[in-house]
Order: sequence, then C-alpha cells, then structure tokens
Amino acid sequence: MKLWRKSESSPLECDTKNNYSRNLLLRFVLGGTTIVVSIAAYCTYLAARNLALADLQQSAFQQVQRGVDEIEEWLHVRNVEVQTLANTSTVRSLDWSVAYPYLQKEVKRINEFFFFQIVTPNGSFSNTQVGRSNKNIKDRDFFQKALAGQSNISDPLISRSTGIPLIAIATPIYGNSQANGSPIGVFHGNVKVDRINKVVNSLRYGNNSYAFALNSQGQAIVHPNAALMSTVEKPAPSLLKIADRNLNAIAQQMVNKQQGIQLLEIDGTKKYVAYIPLQEANWSLALVIPRENIESRLQFLDLIALIVAGLTVTMITVLWRVQAFEQAQLKKSQTAAETANLAKSEFLANMSHELRTPLNGILGCAQILLRSQGLAEKEQYHVNIIEQCGSHLLTLINDILDLSKIEARKLELHPHDVHFPSFLQGIAEIAQIRAEQKGILFVYETTNDLPTAIHIDVKRLRQVLLNLLGNAIKFTDEGKVTFKIEAIAQLDSHGQTQKYSIHCSIKDTGIGIAPAELNKIFLPFEQVGEKKRQTEGTGLGLAITRQLVQMMGSDIHVKSQVGEGSTFWFELEMPTASEWVKSAMAASTKQILGFEDSPRTILMVDDRWENRTVITNLLQPLGFNVVEANNGQEGLAKAIAIKPDLVITDLLMPEMDGFELIHSLRCTPEIQDVKIIVSSASVFETDQNRSLQAGGNDFLSKPVQVDELLNQLEKHLNLTWIYQQSQSERQVTNKLATVNIPSDSLIPPPPEVLQELITLAKKGNFNAILKWADQLEASEPNFANFANQLRQLARQFDEDSLISFLNQNEVETR
Repeated sequence: MKLWRKSESSPLECDTKNNYSRNLLLRFVLGGTTIVVSIAAYCTYLAARNLALADLQQSAFQQVQRGVDEIEEWLHVRNVEVQTLANTSTVRSLDWSVAYPYLQKEVKRINEFFFFQIVTPNGSFSNTQVGRSNKNIKDRDFFQKALAGQSNISDPLISRSTGIPLIAIATPIYGNSQANGSPIGVFHGNVKVDRINKVVNSLRYGNNSYAFALNSQGQAIVHPNAALMSTVEKPAPSLLKIADRNLNAIAQQMVNKQQGIQLLEIDGTKKYVAYIPLQEANWSLALVIPRENIESRLQFLDLIALIVAGLTVTMITVLWRVQAFEQAQLKKSQTAAETANLAKSEFLANMSHELRTPLNGILGCAQILLRSQGLAEKEQYHVNIIEQCGSHLLTLINDILDLSKIEARKLELHPHDVHFPSFLQGIAEIAQIRAEQKGILFVYETTNDLPTAIHIDVKRLRQVLLNLLGNAIKFTDEGKVTFKIEAIAQLDSHGQTQKYSIHCSIKDTGIGIAPAELNKIFLPFEQVGEKKRQTEGTGLGLAITRQLVQMMGSDIHVKSQVGEGSTFWFELEMPTASEWVKSAMAASTKQILGFEDSPRTILMVDDRWENRTVITNLLQPLGFNVVEANNGQEGLAKAIAIKPDLVITDLLMPEMDGFELIHSLRCTPEIQDVKIIVSSASVFETDQNRSLQAGGNDFLSKPVQVDELLNQLEKHLNLTWIYQQSQSERQVTNKLATVNIPSDSLIPPPPEVLQELITLAKKGNFNAILKWADQLEASEPNFANFANQLRQLARQFDEDSLISFLNQNEVETR
C-alpha cells in the first residue's frame, strides 16, 4: 500500500503535466503554422520578385525606346524636308547659281542642317558651305543608293569638304515632279551628330549607367569611350571585332537589328544591356545599366522575405524558450506554476508587439496589392496566399494573446450603449449565412420584451455569441441550430426597470459531446470530437469564451448527448441605456476611389519604414498627400512646417517617442488642434488609454486594417467618400442619361473623332476622354448633349458602357 502511494502522482503534478501537454500542443500548432506560412510566403516572394524584376527591366527597356523614338522623329522630319526641297524646281534645275541663294536661306530657316548639297551623276558637287568643290563623292554609299533611286540616311562620316563628322540624308533628284525615269542627280542635307549625341547622352538609369549608338558596321556613333569613336586621322574600330566577347555578341545582335535586354559581364562587372534598332536609319541604340541599379529596387520585396524569415526564427526561438521555461516549472509547486503562467502570459503579450510589427508590413502590402486594379489573376492568387496565411497567423497570435491577457488580468471590458435588437439581428444574420453555406437550418427566436438598448462591452459579447454559434454550426451536419434570447426585467423600488436578466441559449442537433469530454471542452488547447473536425482553430475558442462570460459576471453551462446534439447557455445582467445610437449599417462593399473637396495632408510618423510604406501606399492613391517622418523629433519639425490635417504616429520610437510627440504637438499653438491617430502594435489597454489621455484622438491597432483606417479618417476629417459605382447603379445612370437626352437631339462628332474616343476608352484613358468632351462642347454647340453624356460615362469609370455608347454612335454616323 505504501508502495502504491509512493508511485501515485499528486493532483498538483497531474495539473502541471496537463499544462505541459497543452503547451506542447500550442508549440506544435504555432510551429507548424509558422513553417507553412513561411514556405507559402517564400514561394510567393520568389514569384513576386521575378515579376517585379521583369517590370524593372521593362522600365529600363522603355528608357531606351524613348531615345529611339526621339531620334526617329527627328530623322523623319529631316528626311521629309530633304525630299521636299529635292522636288522643288530650283533644285531640279541643277543650276547652282540659281539654287545657292535659295538653299542658303533654307539652311538658316530650318536651322537643323549644316549644309545642303547638289551632286551630279558623275560625283561632282556643290554645297552651301564651300560652294563648288573640286572633290568627288562618287564612292560614297549614300550617293550610290540615292542615284539608284533610294532615299537613305548614311552612317556618320567625315566630310571631304569640311572635315567635320556629319550624317548625310540623301534623296534622288528627278527631271520632273512625277519622278519618272532615272535620277538626274542627288540632293542631300548634312546634319551634325550633335543632336544624336545629346539624345544618347541624356539616357540614364541610375548612377554609372551610360548609352551608346552603333552604325550598320558596328562602329560607335556615340560612346563615352573616346577610343571607340572615329577621328579625321583614324576611323572607329568595329565592336564586332573587339576582344570583349560579351560586348561583341551584343554588337552583333544590334547590327542584325535585333532588340532585347540581357545581363552580361562587361568591364569585369555584371551589367544589364538594353538595345533597340532604329527604323529610319540602319543604327541601333543601347543602354548599359549596372546590375545594382535595377535589382536594388527589389529591396522592398527582399525585406519582406527577411521579415518572414525573422518572424519564423523569432517564433521558433519563442517556442524553444517557452519549452525550456516550462520544463523547469515541472519541478515546482502549484504556486510557482501559477506564477510561471502569469510570467509566460506577460512574455507572450510583449512578444506579440514584435510579431505584429512585421505582420503589419506583410498584411498591409497584401491589402495594397489586392486593391490594385491592374493586378493580374495569377499575381492576385499569390498575394491572396500571403494575406490568408498572414491573417491565419494573426488570428493565432490574437487567440493566444487574449488568453494570456485574461490570465495576466490585463484584459478589460469597455461597455457602451448599444441598440440591442439590431445587435442581435446582426449576429443572427452572420450565423444564418454560415448555416446556409453548410446546408442546415438556422432558427432565431426572441421575445417581444427585449430591452431597446443596453450598456455592455459589445465587442466581447459579439465574440462570445459568434464563437458559440460557430461551434454549433461546425459540429452540425444535418438538422438545425437554434439561437434563443429571453429577457426578464428587474425593477427597482419605484417600479422602474434598471436592468435586464438576459438568457442566451444555443441549441444544435449535431454530433454531441461524450460525458467524459464535457469537462475538457473549456480547457485551453483542448479539442474533442472527430479528428477531422479538429483541424480548424487552436482549441482556445471555448476557453476564452468562458473566461469572457465569467468576467461579465456569469458562467457558461452545457448539456449534451452523443448523436442528438448540445445546448450551451448563460445568463447576463445588463443595465439599460438611456441614450443610444442604432448600430451602424454594414460597411459598404463599394470600392473607394477618393474623397470630395480639397486634398488633405497626412503626416505619418514611424521608425519602421514598412509601417510608413503601408499607410503611404494605401492613402496616396485616394488623393491624400502623405508626408513621412521616422521619429518623433523629425515628425514635430515637419508638423510645424507643413501643418498637416492629421497625424498618424507610432508609440515606440528613438529620439522622441509617440507620447512626447503628442504632448509637443498639443503644446505648439499653431498646430495644437491637429487630429492625432495613435497606431501601435501594443496590445495593452493601459498603453492605448495613456496615448488617448496624452492628447490622441483615436487608436489604430497594428496590423492596420484598411476599413478601420478609412473609418477613422472619415470620422476625424469629415470626409465624403467617392465610390466606384456598381453595375446596377451604372445601368440606372445610363437609363437616366438616355431619358434626359433624347436620341434625336444627340449629335455625334465625325467618325474619325469617334474612333479616337473608342481607342482611348479601350486603353482606360478617362482623363483624355474628359478633355475631348470639353473640346467638343467648346468647338460646336451641337455636340453639347453628346459631350455631356460622354463626360458622365467617363466619370463613372464604366469602360464597357462607354465603348458601347461610342460604337452605337459610330454606326449611326456611317
């Protein structure tokens, strides 16, 4: 008997071991979730990085295209001018004494040509620079092509008459304007390479980048290396014959009139080379960009990957430290174990600040990308993975945090007045949707004597009811879930109702709970029932729910029978509210495009660049002017300088923290009334209350949620949002426009204008369409009705209706 007693575990040891087992499950859930989230985020990061790199390369390619387009346009205009002069009777006369004064005036008028020149078929020539020359250009390639009837632009050459590097734009001279027969001579205008130099040298893509141009032989027209340029004494070497194999290969592709962008080793370092051929001349243009100039712009994505990696390491470190901490606690008494649990809760609560800060960047960037109109379906899928995994991890952190805050006695209730029937109706509607998705019946029962308004912590009561209803629906495969509310008025000595006793019950016809498991369902990290139903959640829901109800002064009761269902119920005493405002309607699902009135300036103060970037990228597309500061001292200086409409500030910052900044702002006369929103990952109500007492107007928790941020801006800046109209609203607007403007009074512009408008509509260029509407109305009063309807559709951003309207009018004008 003594031996049996000696081996028996004490109740304290059993409780300690149970706690240790539950914490092992916690570590397994958190560790597994962290690994899954990290792997998904890393794969998404690789995909997003490749897409971003492709976009940056395309941007560099477009820089080269800009230079090509500018040179092409300039050469085309000069070519047209040469051909026009060649067709004049003065030039066709080949009489230099007659042509000289005329061409001399044209050189001064056009102010782009170095000289004009008339060449006879035997190669002798006269030009406006030296007059008649005794030299001969019969061997020049551009002369031979023009004499054969082909207008052309030469490679840069050293002029035989002036010794200056020039480009000849040559065209044949015919005996009459019909250009019949063989050419009787050649006319060409020579331009300096200065304009080409200017355009090529203007092309840049960051530090140490440079551009160059090659002719048809692979020789440099423009190049920063003087050794590769032609001189009077020595022609330029061809890049097709140099020793650098990579540059040689690029030159070969440029001479073959190919285009592209490649990463090559040039001059001993990796560089991107983007190259595009010209059409007007047989040349090519290239831009050499150091690798870091492009890839350094991917630091934002690289930092996100670093944050995810850091988050994984942090979580694993936390789990390791918690396990080492708890192993030591197994040998201590119950009092020591309780103290350790409180310390653990404090530790988790503090760690949540560090975990939520990188999550703010991850979820914030995901929300920004999901709101982007130009995001392709494939990229949207990857961003959704980041958002869903991040939200899952945030839910786990919040669940653990709620439990730790309850254990540490730092969770506080914040009751306020609420319209009780509409509050319950909202809960019932959410449960109704979940039940319909699962194909079961949901019944909401209530009495007619419910109180109109009560005073209670709505957030926590909603959390309790949704958790119980969610569990009932989750474990019910057929039948129904019944949500029943009863109220009993409690009268004071004068017969007046001061409070109500509210009885809430949730009954289901689900799988039920075995008697042996009823005592486990309210324990943290315990999940009972079938294994396939335990994959959702952490096992913290009922534990938190029960402790919340206990904080409200009651307890949750349950009765259940396996195979028949379960009933959960509790009673709460709720004081009545004499003043109340009905619950706000559900948030609009419309896309916010901006706001009315003048732009507003927001000052964002945070020492973490990712937090500032989230706010900036969320608000700037809506029309806000966002100014950033990375600490309180800088924020105060900028606030005094720009006098913003609203300040969003973090609490923990170097040099001057958020509390000091708020105090300084309130003590500065010219900005003491500025609206201040405190945004922090701190989860303690004491910090939140302290920031509001210091002078903040509102508190925005991190990770920042878009709807919460926009609601606070609307509240404190008195904003009126501009929403994107739904399809049904656009149809109504179009019908009204059709009714208000009779078709017989709508006069469309000419077909060519309609075609231009259709092209702009297909590109989504609504600003250009609005300008067209103003021009049409100003140019012809008869177009006023058409312009009004065009303007109305463009302001709705309704591309389909706009194209349909324009196509219909185009058909009618044929």
